[in-house]
Amino acid sequence: MKLSEFTLYCDQLVHASRNCADRWRWVREKEPGYLCLETVRHVRSTESNPQTEVLEGMAELDVEDDPCLAAVGGGQPTARMLAFEYHVLYCESYEVPTLLFNIYEEGGARLNLEEAWEVLQISGCVPPDERYSAITMVHHPVLYRPYLKLHPCKTAELIGSLSGSTNPVLSFLTTYAPYVNLEQDELARALQSDGKKETGE
Repeated sequence: MKLSEFTLYCDQLVHASRNCADRWRWVREKEPGYLCLETVRHVRSTESNPQTEVLEGMAELDVEDDPCLAAVGGGQPTARMLAFEYHVLYCESYEVPTLLFNIYEEGGARLNLEEAWEVLQISGCVPPDERYSAITMVHHPVLYRPYLKLHPCKTAELIGSLSGSTNPVLSFLTTYAPYVNLEQDELARALQSDGKKETGE
């Protein structure tokens, strides 16, 4: 994927998300810029369950939509309000999109790597020697601050297999982002609706 294509696909996502609950926006402090989405979620956390469904060793985050669920204690579900910040950047070396993110407590404190693993249920499902191959901490290439990075092993291969996708950046997000608590179904529907309007369907 060339940078010009990445920019076009991101423009489409920003435009399509204008009426969505979660809105992507461009940040262009330094070219080529990156997409940013900030959202607050009530996250349901429970004790580790070895039966949790996993995809390539990563457990899907269990998000509780009902903020009225209170902590009961003793292994029962507890609801935490956390702020998630996502950045989609262009990786020039591999010519693919990359996803960086951070998770914050209500008071603004950033979760460290181990805390993020726990929130995303990585610690109980991925062997210790493999956790860094799932999610790790890196320095943001534009902001020069610590961010978590999702490490999909075969991003270039995935992008190469998306010849039929109308927006490979969205396809990238919908493939990997559910495992970092990023739901993109509404955006996918909005983008599809925009496409139908453009074609007059």
